[in-house]
Amino acid sequence: MPIRFAPAVMSLFGLALAWRTVSESVDWIDPMASVLSIVAVLFGLVTLGSIVLHLTSRSALIETFHHPQLKILPACLTVGLMLLSGLLAPHLPTFARGLIWVAAVGHLGLLAWLLNGWFAGSTPLEQVTPVWFIPTVGNIVIPIGAVAVGESILGWVGFSIGLILWLALLPIVVFRLIHAAPLPPENEASQLVLVAPPAIGSVAWVTLTGGDQLILGVMLLSVASFLALTLVPMMARVMLRSFSPANWSFGFPLAALASGLVLYADALDLIVLAYAGLFVLVSVSLIVMWLLIASARILVKN
Repeated sequence: MPIRFAPAVMSLFGLALAWRTVSESVDWIDPMASVLSIVAVLFGLVTLGSIVLHLTSRSALIETFHHPQLKILPACLTVGLMLLSGLLAPHLPTFARGLIWVAAVGHLGLLAWLLNGWFAGSTPLEQVTPVWFIPTVGNIVIPIGAVAVGESILGWVGFSIGLILWLALLPIVVFRLIHAAPLPPENEASQLVLVAPPAIGSVAWVTLTGGDQLILGVMLLSVASFLALTLVPMMARVMLRSFSPANWSFGFPLAALASGLVLYADALDLIVLAYAGLFVLVSVSLIVMWLLIASARILVKN
């Protein structure tokens, strides 16, 4: 499977984590949630394995790391491994601890390499896209796996780096979306990546603090919810077009938003947030099902 499908790894593991989060808060949904979570993990593992196998080809590897956009996508794999470590922590804590360290160090190494290239200058503004948030802000995901295995310091380090880089990159991406040429139709779905940093940031914050200090988390969740509502017309446009691998950008941000809404429904005792989270989760599950079917059709044709 080509590296262009790498966001599917994040989306599937993120969806599995969202269903597990909901099952821990809503008892009656637990049997179905467990099944859906396991199915999402299995699809995620198959996708991850096929992409890694594709990258063992020297030509695919060279193309990936020399292409201005494709070289960003391996970060989807390291973020996916962070999510997988969080999913495996209750069952395989020792393996999950090793996995989160491998994923975090690998992600930071990739980010350092990308930043060195970007800091060299001369990058056309049109090459800046919301996908840049994946390597730069992906560090915010580290607490999801790190705290679950007792590596809270690693979680705080990742969260701190990701939050500051999000604040640094956000105005650049917004400026590009407003003032530069529109994103090509096949990449328009990547705008939803704007939702991912504050959404998963709200989840990471409550994971790190244990729900004792909610102000920053509520702020992040509010921003994520507003951006998601703002981008609903874009999502409708994209879903009426032919499928593109970039459409997998829908999965992880919405799954993270669903997790955040459910977690803060418990923390703030607001049932309306639980219903909103469940609605988003069911919606993104249907979207992921559509994405899986459309991806299978593309891959079979090729």
